[in-house]
Amino acid sequence: MSPKCMAPIYKFIDDNGTFTVKDPQRFSLYFPLTDREGRILSSISPNLGGDIKRDNDRFLTPPASIEDIRNNLFCRRDFFIKAGGHVVRLSYPHDDVLEAGLLYHKVTKRAAGLKMEILSFVPFDMPVEVMQVRVTNDSGKDIDITPTSFIPLFGRSEKNIRDHRHVSSLLNRVELDRHGIFLKPTMIFDEKGHMENRTQYFVLGYEGGGKAPVGQFPTLGNFYGEGDMISPDAIYKLVVPASRKIPDFDGKEACGAFRFTRRKLRKGASLEYCLVMGIEEKKSAALKYFRRLNSPAKVAKSLSATKKYWRDYLSTPPLKFKDGDYNNWLLWVKLQPTLRKLFGCSFLPHFDYGKGGRGWRDIWQDALTLLLTEPNKAKDFIFHSFNGVRLDGSNATIIAKDGRFIADRNRISRVWMDHGIWPYLTTRLYVRKTGDAGFMLKEAEYFRDHQLKRAKEIDKAFAQADFIQRDSSGKIYKGSVLEHLLIQNLVQFFNVGEHNVIRLENADWNDGLDMASDRGESVTFSFMYAHNLWDICSVLKKMNEKHEKVKVLVELLPLLDSMSTAVDYGDHRQKQKRLDEYMESVKEISGQKVEIDIADLIKDLQKKADHMFAWLSEKEWLPSAGFFNGYYDNRGRRVEGRTKGGVRMKLQSQVFAIMSGGATDEQVIKTWASIKMYLKDRRLGGFRLGTDFKSLYMELGRAFGFAYGDKENGAFFNHMVVMLANALYRRGFKKEGKEVLDSIYKMATSDRAQIYPMIPEYFNNEGRGLYFYLTGSASWYIYTLIEEVL
Repeated sequence: MSPKCMAPIYKFIDDNGTFTVKDPQRFSLYFPLTDREGRILSSISPNLGGDIKRDNDRFLTPPASIEDIRNNLFCRRDFFIKAGGHVVRLSYPHDDVLEAGLLYHKVTKRAAGLKMEILSFVPFDMPVEVMQVRVTNDSGKDIDITPTSFIPLFGRSEKNIRDHRHVSSLLNRVELDRHGIFLKPTMIFDEKGHMENRTQYFVLGYEGGGKAPVGQFPTLGNFYGEGDMISPDAIYKLVVPASRKIPDFDGKEACGAFRFTRRKLRKGASLEYCLVMGIEEKKSAALKYFRRLNSPAKVAKSLSATKKYWRDYLSTPPLKFKDGDYNNWLLWVKLQPTLRKLFGCSFLPHFDYGKGGRGWRDIWQDALTLLLTEPNKAKDFIFHSFNGVRLDGSNATIIAKDGRFIADRNRISRVWMDHGIWPYLTTRLYVRKTGDAGFMLKEAEYFRDHQLKRAKEIDKAFAQADFIQRDSSGKIYKGSVLEHLLIQNLVQFFNVGEHNVIRLENADWNDGLDMASDRGESVTFSFMYAHNLWDICSVLKKMNEKHEKVKVLVELLPLLDSMSTAVDYGDHRQKQKRLDEYMESVKEISGQKVEIDIADLIKDLQKKADHMFAWLSEKEWLPSAGFFNGYYDNRGRRVEGRTKGGVRMKLQSQVFAIMSGGATDEQVIKTWASIKMYLKDRRLGGFRLGTDFKSLYMELGRAFGFAYGDKENGAFFNHMVVMLANALYRRGFKKEGKEVLDSIYKMATSDRAQIYPMIPEYFNNEGRGLYFYLTGSASWYIYTLIEEVL
């Protein structure tokens, strides 16, 4: 399976995914650490940068974006060793070697005759990060050492990094424990409404078998003195650490800076120091975790159990090929959907736009892998996710870790036109895997908020606290899973623009196409809605073996127009009018249902699908170019094809024409030839998301303002590349599918990628991987590998 590739920056050292990297500080790298429930979320770099947090409002250490990883000393977990006339700072490079595994991070350094090993991990069953420093004298002579830790504490929301940074620090109150520090701000500063704070941020430490530090420097002022981050007085001058709290420590920026015992380290001998860091509501909980980790033996036991937990967790489904390196790489790819479940699309340094939770596409695409790895959990997860659908066919865009649905992370009223695609694709796999067609009749709630008519209208009177759809009598309305799917796909059939193609609205899968909400249209995902309408019929036929009829909301009937008053599908105005009538009717629903024949429903959906496929194939295939047009811009102009400035082509426009079944085999062959000609990079071997349009495109989206070769403007965007592979395999083009799938592995394991084992979100023009771990491409890679390749 695995293609030959250039050597990556890492080397695997066992069969459990463990790898090493020499001089890792050369690269802007970070590694995720978390427990099995995602109660604490950490990132750590080879220079000990990154951050530790619970969510967007509770950061233990200062928030770290990607540039902070290399450049911001204040975002590092640090440790100083004064050794004779030298000061060794462990966040600085010292002939480093990194070792990382499931799920731990260890850097070994050598300087001033000392070997220093810095182990960082989050126990699988505890929401704390452990930092253990082992110092060994390799010099051949005794060395006098004085160790001091430094963990900068933030203790508030990420927004306070630029919003009332100093004012919010005035709320800080510290409590000195024998083993460390507790920071508990008095309030949560928020001008929309201040609240009493109940959260405690802590760092606790010990040396040897459990001996407490000899003193602390609890505030930045106390630690720096008249120095700064580079030359703090606590290290370079004879500053006496505090052993008890004084009032001057209140209202200051805090830190976990502990002075440990000055010792003579004999040649060949070792000493160990340990910090336990976390975020809890109760001090007793923090101390309970600390007691479970307050000796080197307990830390070793916890690390061993953590490795075993993640190793066992990733044992399903078993995937083993002849190439051991490929098997090891797959372990990390299999882990990625779980990391996205725990982190969301947030909380790692590249993902500084996230505020927690997972996006709508994320939950459905990650469920593909969940069906393969944890099928016992998949049914309930999939069913619950339908509660995020609105009656207008749109949906809440974020699902929080506690299961709540949130309209939009940035409180913007907007709609992504592709969101109705993904629930059916996942449900289809579930039904096919289990044979549980009865799942389609389970009744779920709908999401209701201020947003109506797919964000075209705002209900200013909306005041419900629970965001659940009710009927006109105030009763919670529930509809079958089938009804949810019908609404999502039927609404979009009628939601067309002037070219009789489904409207682009605020964007589709490509978030960068976000400036064509008035006249933009997406041929790309119109193909997939046609696919869904056709494919739902296969599930209905299975249901029809036991049921003749199904119940649907009475207001839905006009969209099943062949069963009521027919609409001319070739007339976009008639379709728009019928949709407007439906949108008005579901602003307040009766709650009444009507029975319809499954056989009639199948005929209606097939008629719609046939029309869409025929229309798109006739109107959007570009014979002279040899590929499909995928979009119309905000001036109603066709986006793709041959132009005076060159060929304009988008990869996703071809992927979904192929995947949906809308492209004929002959068109697939010609499209593949065009993809190879215009989108495959001969130097790097990968497939780009699009050609270079060579200009801003204000009538289509922000993507064209990005440098070409980055993000949504022509990068090697792995999510779409793996979906291309899936589409080709699905259509029987196995050789071509393998070439595409292999290109991802080759780029990910090239020395140009400069990444740990994983699939990043994309590769740029240099072949470098960016946006680590939290990408839907990993789910689709595993799904394609199991469902199509194997």
